[in-house]
Amino acid sequence: MRQAEIQLSVTDESGFSMQGSSSMSQISRDPLDLVAQSIHHHQYPDGFMLFCGTMFAPTQDRYAVGQGFTHAVGDQVSVSSPRLGALTNWVEYCNNIAPWTYGVRALMRDLWRR
Repeated sequence: MRQAEIQLSVTDESGFSMQGSSSMSQISRDPLDLVAQSIHHHQYPDGFMLFCGTMFAPTQDRYAVGQGFTHAVGDQVSVSSPRLGALTNWVEYCNNIAPWTYGVRALMRDLWRR
């Protein structure tokens, strides 16, 4: 993970396409150091997740020169790594998306059923 290359792509139906990448080796704090600091100072009996993000900030103009980038409804956004796979989502207004109903209680129920 410390050497992973993370790719980002944004595409839409009009033909707009933007790609970028970043390397985990370039982040300011080593993931192993972050884990060590977390474990040393806190207790996590059920484990924890470390979200490091990416260093990719889109700079490509989308609609006009000098206006920069902004997402649009319908954008397909994919963040991927060869070893981890891809996470792909489509941009939509919050009020047009089904509410999130699968919480910790549902997760525990489903794990118990397995």
